[in-house]
Amino acid sequence: MQILALHGFTGRGSDFAPFAKLCGGEWRCPDLPGHGNEQPLDCSPQATAAYIQQQIPSLGAPVGTAKKLLLGYSMGARAALLHACQDPQAWDALILISPNPGIENERERSQRRCADNDLADAIETQGVPAFLEFWQNTPMIRSQQNISSEWRNAMQASRRQHSAIGLANSLRQFGQGAVMNLWPHISRLKMPILLITGQQDSKYSAIAQRMRSLSAPPLDLPWQHRIIEGAGHAPHLEAPEASAQLVRQFLQALES
Repeated sequence: MQILALHGFTGRGSDFAPFAKLCGGEWRCPDLPGHGNEQPLDCSPQATAAYIQQQIPSLGAPVGTAKKLLLGYSMGARAALLHACQDPQAWDALILISPNPGIENERERSQRRCADNDLADAIETQGVPAFLEFWQNTPMIRSQQNISSEWRNAMQASRRQHSAIGLANSLRQFGQGAVMNLWPHISRLKMPILLITGQQDSKYSAIAQRMRSLSAPPLDLPWQHRIIEGAGHAPHLEAPEASAQLVRQFLQALES
């Protein structure tokens, strides 16, 4: 199984390394635009979708010889959905961790764009270290303090390599208010999909449950939504063993 994994906002592809070992399969985990110190600064939906497309040949297996799976967490799940809706034939399955297809109300989308623009301005003014301190203490992200210290220390070190302009561009150009609302396209996805959320993250669990209800039968492997007890917005990192077990079961079902 060839897996392309897309990280969340402020994350890095390397965040997946220990989790990938628990799951099995062959993983490629790039840094998304705006993240890291050498990535493209164009974070627009068009550029992000094109960047994902560029990663497909690097998965290695010739077309038709191995299944290709796209995995995304949070912002990465938004990017995964964007590409899958545009090119559904590229993927045999999706795993979406804490996904949100978009903001449906235009007024709320506009408010989110304004909030993200203000936050982007603050990143450029205050710098990356100060922003990371603020971001990691927001209610949704705070549960990541439960990640094992070894994993979390490595993640912290890699996050300090971000540039202010990169993170700011990511917010302005690929925040929830900037990306098109993908809810109308969900029912068109015909591939198997595993949705994973944390039990403590009630908002995203409700979103995933709604997504599950929109699956379009018939499917050989029905869409699944699984909730990880005791985990928040990043269940694959906060409760990696339980999350990896779900992923392994899903991969095995795909292979069979």
